Amino acid sequence: MFRDNALEQDLTLDGLHPTEASRVFQELSEYLGQPIEQIAEEYWRYRRTEDVAAQAVVAVATDAGPIMAYYQATPHYLYELSYWEASRDKQAWFDVLARACRQLGLQRVLDYGGGVGGSCLALRRRGIACDYVDVQGKTFEYARWRFARHGVAPRMFNILEGWPPVGYQAVTTWDVLEHVFDLDDTIRNFRRVLEPGGYVLSKSTFAEPDGGHLHIHLAKHKPYADVRRLNDLFGQHGFRFIGQLKPSRASRLLRQVGVPHAVVGIAVRPKLKHGGNFLVHQAV
Repeated sequence: MFRDNALEQDLTLDGLHPTEASRVFQELSEYLGQPIEQIAEEYWRYRRTEDVAAQAVVAVATDAGPIMAYYQATPHYLYELSYWEASRDKQAWFDVLARACRQLGLQRVLDYGGGVGGSCLALRRRGIACDYVDVQGKTFEYARWRFARHGVAPRMFNILEGWPPVGYQAVTTWDVLEHVFDLDDTIRNFRRVLEPGGYVLSKSTFAEPDGGHLHIHLAKHKPYADVRRLNDLFGQHGFRFIGQLKPSRASRLLRQVGVPHAVVGIAVRPKLKHGGNFLVHQAV
């Protein structure tokens, strides 16, 4: 099986899911009309040349224009997000998210910053009606193609044309908030599109407090590396913190005895921290 060890190290991944990797790489190769090895080669050439300068501009942008223009034009995430989706890590987290939705009784979900559509497809395969919102561009069009290929028809919303209507029980957002220029307005709109008592399940890695930033994580959001600041922002828009979503204790025990990425249940712990797990907030 094709492996990109440099990207796995960069994304801190623990290997590929054999079945899902085969499917994901086949889809991307079919869409782009190239073998996955050539796609990977072009990704690294672009990432190490044109993309370096483009991301440097976006990371310190003073308005949303350069950020939106970048995400409309960049081919960067076709391969990177597909590879991430093919990993054992992300496939296990798809299971965690779906189990959380079922446990909380969530059937109408909006995936904010849906990228190449992996979360939307994963939740729909598990019986949860998930719609998609992102900026229209290369990843948006690839997600549209994938949905048609899989025979599903989520509603797709281009954020440049406005937010979706009210009617969702939950918003999921995965490594997206650190890329969004106006985080205050984004969380305000989460509250608006949710039904009363709805949830936000978010996972983010913000710029470091010392001013550094990882790739394209916006430097202006470095205060939110302190999870208390992020929680305060959610609180200002009518949300209360429920807990940290993670695999259950039984899942973690199985992982410790040699069953990697096991998910036999989920837990929501009332501990406010970043730490790689999803934060669960509820509209009040």
